[in-house]
Amino acid sequence: MASAKSTFLLCLLLFLLLVSTATATYCTSLPETQEVCSRSLLPGQYYCSPPSIDTDTQSVSGCRPNGTVLLPCYAAPNVTCTGANVSSVNDFDEVVFCKEETCRYVNGRRYNYFVAVGLSLFLGMFGIDRFYLGYPAIGLLKLCTVGFFFIGQLVDFLLIAVQAVGPADQSEYYGAFYGPLLMQANTTDPYLEISDSPCV
Repeated sequence: MASAKSTFLLCLLLFLLLVSTATATYCTSLPETQEVCSRSLLPGQYYCSPPSIDTDTQSVSGCRPNGTVLLPCYAAPNVTCTGANVSSVNDFDEVVFCKEETCRYVNGRRYNYFVAVGLSLFLGMFGIDRFYLGYPAIGLLKLCTVGFFFIGQLVDFLLIAVQAVGPADQSEYYGAFYGPLLMQANTTDPYLEISDSPCV
């Protein structure tokens, strides 16, 4: 009787050990956690929080100068990645890795696309469009030459209208979220590069 009970307990212990190793990915440090968990968790085993939209700029809040935002990703129920950074969003949720998504980086000055096009159309001969976008040297040259004798005004208007010329600080125009703004399509695999920084 005692041996049957000990055999049952041993089998139960082995079963629980197999189940726990099958559903958990063990990691040690946060950068390793992000890399191991992002590579090991399959779609459906984790979910990521959607980015918040800034109402003033109509772009993603927390967008970094490289055009990406870090989204915290959580393990699905009954799927764990041990050693991850514990999140304070919910008591039972833990951030297992941070996923990079592309976004429109809008700097503090917030250059409006429609203002830039309007300035280029009506005041481009005086270089006001280039002054607005942060190119004072070209703006001064256009001011002194009446917009390169109106040819430079036409060229600048076309370049700004198709968004080939943007703000000098490498940020992007802001406007309506679903407005006529270009969005760069990146083909980078999120599983190839994982940021070492935890989600902010």
